[in-house]
Amino acid sequence: MYHTEYLQIDNHVLFTKKIGSGDPVLFLHGGPGLFHDYLVQPFRQLSSNYELIFFDQRGSGASSALNPNRAIYINDFVADIEALRQALNFSTFTLIGHSWGGLLAVLYAVKFGKNLKSMILVDPAPGNSSFDKIGRNTIQNRLTADDREEINSIMQTNPFEKREMDAINRFVQINEKPRYFDQSYVSKNKPIFTFDTLTKLQTVSGLLNEELDDYDIYQRIQGLDTKTLVIHGDYDPIPVKSSRKYSEMLTGSRFQLINDCGHFPFIEKKEETLSSIVDFLNS
Repeated sequence: MYHTEYLQIDNHVLFTKKIGSGDPVLFLHGGPGLFHDYLVQPFRQLSSNYELIFFDQRGSGASSALNPNRAIYINDFVADIEALRQALNFSTFTLIGHSWGGLLAVLYAVKFGKNLKSMILVDPAPGNSSFDKIGRNTIQNRLTADDREEINSIMQTNPFEKREMDAINRFVQINEKPRYFDQSYVSKNKPIFTFDTLTKLQTVSGLLNEELDDYDIYQRIQGLDTKTLVIHGDYDPIPVKSSRKYSEMLTGSRFQLINDCGHFPFIEKKEETLSSIVDFLNS
């Protein structure tokens, strides 16, 4: 049974969803600008031993929208995690961050590591813009001629102007194909954007574009001793070197490469991924 709640954090509202009981585990979804939904079912079985907390980050999903004319920064998202911890009254907790959420988890550990029992980075966004650009180029190179033809066909209908969400979600789905090793999962995990959540994604990502265009956090995390598990699918467009570098920089880190797997190991290799996470949490 899920418990949902809207929490006032400073001048905005965050949507939260909780299930289970035990030591708290807070999930950080990808993006920037996505929402928590895709994480719930794959991780739900952990709720038999842990309290799982999912939430939509600032300006995303069911959380309140951002003002597109008001600047925000990555550090604002990090501050939200700490404010959420305080609002939920956790002394210590575990963070599980996927993709962009992994980047946020590491930055939270830099500033508020004393509050973390451990953290798990699942195919985290690269620690610098150079690795990020390699990943984006890999995605483009993996698109087939048929993919590109269908993308062009969709764009010619001006779906974003007409708010044709079926076409927009198909556009997103095609662009997600390069992130999967097993292509059968592409059709099983269809995007579920509404016009509202799409608009929020565009706003959040647009506000962060400049900061994410040129960044490097690796030196900031050198020697950080938070107990950490880094998981990475070997077929993820994000270079394996990026996650290995996280693990090398983090003193208390363990690295696990999952073979024949893309950007979503908790979907493509669910049993292996969850088994590794449970072992890590119990260690």
